[in-house]
Amino acid sequence: IALSLIAVVALHNLAGYLFGYWSARGFGMVEADARTVAIEVGLQNAGMASGLAISVLHSSDAGLAAAIFGPWMNISGSVLASWWRKRPIEAPDGAGAGGVR
Repeated sequence: IALSLIAVVALHNLAGYLFGYWSARGFGMVEADARTVAIEVGLQNAGMASGLAISVLHSSDAGLAAAIFGPWMNISGSVLASWWRKRPIEAPDGAGAGGVR
């Protein structure tokens, strides 16, 4: 089950990044804001999830996904932030980096 759980955690994380980014763009946010929303949605609170699994569900098995997600989100978030840093945002019509004039 370990490989399946790792795959599901990675897909859940990727879905958060994609949903956050494209939802923000769909609502008309500028690129810098959409990137911020993507990071915020993609990085969930794994500590809270593991705490809830133990205290509410009384199951250490339920906390496995959160235990895997914690380190994974730190790695994937760092990779995404580094990738975006190498691709600066082009300011539209003299606007600043965030698109604000």
